[in-house]
Amino acid sequence: MLISHLALSNFRNYPHLEIDFAPGITLLHGNNAQGKTNLLEAIFFLATARSPHAGAERELIHFGAASEPIPFARVEAKVERASGQTIDLEIVLVTGEEKDLATARVSKRIKVNGVNKRALDLLGNLNVVLFLPEDLDLVFGSPGDRRRYLDTTLSQIDPKYSRALSQYGSIVEQRNALLKEFRERSYNAAELEPWNNKLVENGAYVMARRAQAIDSYNNLVAEIHPRLTAEHKVLKLHYQPTIPIEAFTQNDDASARQLGLGITPPAAPLEQISAAFKQQLADLRTKEVGAALTLVGPHRDDLRFTIDGVDMTTYASRGQGRTIAVALKLAEIELMRAETGEEPVLLLDDVMSELDKPRRAALAHAILNAHQAILSATDLDDFTEEFLGRAKILKVNDGKVEASEMRVDVPEGKSEGESNVPF
Repeated sequence: MLISHLALSNFRNYPHLEIDFAPGITLLHGNNAQGKTNLLEAIFFLATARSPHAGAERELIHFGAASEPIPFARVEAKVERASGQTIDLEIVLVTGEEKDLATARVSKRIKVNGVNKRALDLLGNLNVVLFLPEDLDLVFGSPGDRRRYLDTTLSQIDPKYSRALSQYGSIVEQRNALLKEFRERSYNAAELEPWNNKLVENGAYVMARRAQAIDSYNNLVAEIHPRLTAEHKVLKLHYQPTIPIEAFTQNDDASARQLGLGITPPAAPLEQISAAFKQQLADLRTKEVGAALTLVGPHRDDLRFTIDGVDMTTYASRGQGRTIAVALKLAEIELMRAETGEEPVLLLDDVMSELDKPRRAALAHAILNAHQAILSATDLDDFTEEFLGRAKILKVNDGKVEASEMRVDVPEGKSEGESNVPF
């Protein structure tokens, strides 16, 4: 899979941009606040229908668009898949007649091959793995940060997951509204039961799929983590569902349970998880009515990490946290490849400067073996001459992108297909 063409109109600091991409490495080079991150954000937006940075989608619209009759932003890309299929993707953000972009309400219109689609139908047409300096939040951030990470990954590779997750979120909102009503009038179990059934139907699939994914992650990081550290310490991911962990597996990690960390799958059948979820809703009925909130389900799940049994979410150093984050992202590449049969596009936003030599070398290996990688950097000294010789370097300056005049030749004796680049 690769992006062959990207077009931006009134997106962030780009009034207009047309750019072609080739397989291999594209390195966006420039000073801070010139548009490198915005370009990577546009690609991620096309893949997931959401921004990794904007608090509100109106922030994505260029300030100069306020002078348009109808302020808008457009992001378009041409995606080529391994099968030879070409897919045209388009997202348009429109404010209507509202000129004040600070307060405007924005509508989002999505097209795939010229046909109007929902955001759910966009997912999976372009698979990306995004590396950010903020990836440390996967370890030290909130449970919501870790849930979002899993959701973004799984929604790109499993359409059923993205639909179940979307429906589950809507059901939680409506169920909470009904629970709030019960504060003002008598409780009616018959009214709640249909919402419980839908909650279980969608929520159980979300939890089962998360547990399955974490099982795959554990198999992958078992090989990746030692390469990053040159040590034989064992990194494990532990899923923390809000229903009893016995519902997921009868062969879980006893030491993890003693630490209160959750489970290390393989997971139990979906029917078993559904039954336990339904029972937990029944057990918590009184508390939920009192709180007017849904207190159990995947919206309250968490993911924890241990190294040799030590809870890294609590005790990791920043260096260990960064290693875990890099291991997760490298595992994500392998997971997407295995699940979809496609090579994901790698997007890296100035992350090399944050890494030490072993982590940088492992990441460079992944970049050089990727079908397509697009990365940004403010300092080319973060890369070897050999790496730069294999990259197409583009200069980004004030919302304009042009080929760099810099040319670095691959050292004699090295072919362009080799990937053992030292850092």
